[in-house]
Amino acid sequence: MTLRPGSNNLRVLRGDRASRRWDGVFRMLTCLVDALRYSLPAISFVALVIGGIAYVTNQPYRDEIDHALKGLKGLKGDVKVPERMLPWGYDAGQLREVKEKLRSEPAGDRQTLLDVYVSPVLYWNDIVFAVAIAVFSASLWLWALLQFEPAGLVKWLVIFFAACSVVYGIADVAEDVMLARLFGPYPVADREVRLASALTQAKMGSMAFSVAGGLAFSVLSLLTPHKTFERVNSPAPS
Repeated sequence: MTLRPGSNNLRVLRGDRASRRWDGVFRMLTCLVDALRYSLPAISFVALVIGGIAYVTNQPYRDEIDHALKGLKGLKGDVKVPERMLPWGYDAGQLREVKEKLRSEPAGDRQTLLDVYVSPVLYWNDIVFAVAIAVFSASLWLWALLQFEPAGLVKWLVIFFAACSVVYGIADVAEDVMLARLFGPYPVADREVRLASALTQAKMGSMAFSVAGGLAFSVLSLLTPHKTFERVNSPAPS
C-alpha cells in the first residue's frame, strides 16, 4: 500500500482534533457535575417545601372526606378512600360505594364531597405533592451519588433509591389521573379500577423503597394537624 505524502501528518492532525473535541466534552461534563453538586441540595429542599405546602393544604379536604366515610360499612368491610385500601388494593364494587357516598355528601360552595375529592384533592394538590416529593427524593440521592461517590453495594443502593423515587412520582401522578377519571361522570369500569389499584400499590411500594420519600411522607403525616369535627350526640330516650 502506497501512502500519499503527508498522510501521516494528516492522521495526526485529525487525531489531535478528535482529542481536543473529547477533552472539551469531558470538561463540559465535569462542569455539569460540579454544578449539580451545588444545585441539587437546593432543588431537593425547595421541592420538599412545595410538597409540604401541598400536603398541608390538602389535609382539611381529606379530613372531611375521611369523616364522611367513617363508620361506613360496605360489602367487603370498612369503606375508605382508595389510597387507604392497602395492601390488597380495591375493586370496582368498593370504588362505587365510595363514589355514591361522597356524591350524597354536600360540601359548602361545591356540590358534593365527590367534587372536592376530584378537585382540589386529586387535581392538583395530590399531583403537586407527588411530583415535589419525587423530585426531593431523587435529587437527594443523586446528590449523594455525586458528592460521596460510593462504591460497590452502597452505590447500587443509592441508584436503586433514586430510581424508586422516579417510579413513585410516575405511579402517583398516573394514579391521581385514573382516580379522577373514575370518580368523574364516567361509569366505573373494572379494567380501569384494576389499573388504578395496581398504581396505588406501586405508588406506596416505591415510596417506601425510595426511603427519603417515605420518610418525608411519614413526618408530614405525623406533624400536620387534622380538622376536628363536633360529635353528634344521640337524642336522649323519652
